[in-house]
Formats: sequence, structure tokens, C-alpha cells
Amino acid sequence: MTEVLLVSGVALDLVGAGVLSHAHNAESIVELREEIDDGDEGAAVGESDALGTHAQLLAEKRIGFFLLTVGLVLYLTGLVTKSPEGVALMGTIAVAVVLAGLVTSVVFTRVVGSRVHEQARRAQEQDDPDALPEQ
Repeated sequence: MTEVLLVSGVALDLVGAGVLSHAHNAESIVELREEIDDGDEGAAVGESDALGTHAQLLAEKRIGFFLLTVGLVLYLTGLVTKSPEGVALMGTIAVAVVLAGLVTSVVFTRVVGSRVHEQARRAQEQDDPDALPEQ
């Protein structure tokens, strides 16, 4: 049972890293587009302008989450192959948990995303920034 819990936990960590990676990338792309439209200056991390800063941060986020995901895949693979329960059983459990996590995260982000979008639309119609959802 311990092996099942370890494999399931690492599989869910893997899904979480992928979801976080997508969210951070999308956030950074939105910020890049805003910087292009506004032309605001706000350089940091050694870049010459805000656009360069956001591009640098986006690249760092992508490689960081990619390495986290690869590390978790390697760890999960090691747990599965080392398990006394057998590679077939533990591999099936790991794949099933990853797929269940992915499906759950897609459904959750669709449902919650549509609610947040609706709240933001109503706040914009009412011109009430306090009605916006919390971040």
C-alpha cells in the first residue's frame, strides 16, 4: 500500500507541475502582450526593458517547470520499476492517476475559469473593480 501511495503522490505532483507550468506560461504571455500594447517601461533582471524582462522570466518559468516535470517522471519511473508489487500493476496505477489528475484539472479549470470569467464580465458591466474575483 505504501508503494501505491508514493506512486500516486508523485503522479499527482507531475500533473500539478504541468498545470502550474501552463498557468504561469499563459500569465506571462498575457503580461507580454500588455507590455507590447502599453509600452510601459519596467526593466528588471538585467534586461533593457520590461518586454525583455517578461520574456526572460517566461523562459525561466518554462525551463524550471520542464525540469521539475522531467525530474518527477524519472522519480515516478524509478518507484514503479523498483516496486515489489510489479511493474505492470504499479505502472498501470501511475498512468491511471496521471490521467485522472489531468482530467480533473481540465474539468476544474473549465468550471472555475468560466465562473471567474462571468464574475469579471459582470464587474466590467457594473464598472465595479471590487466585484472582481480574488487572485
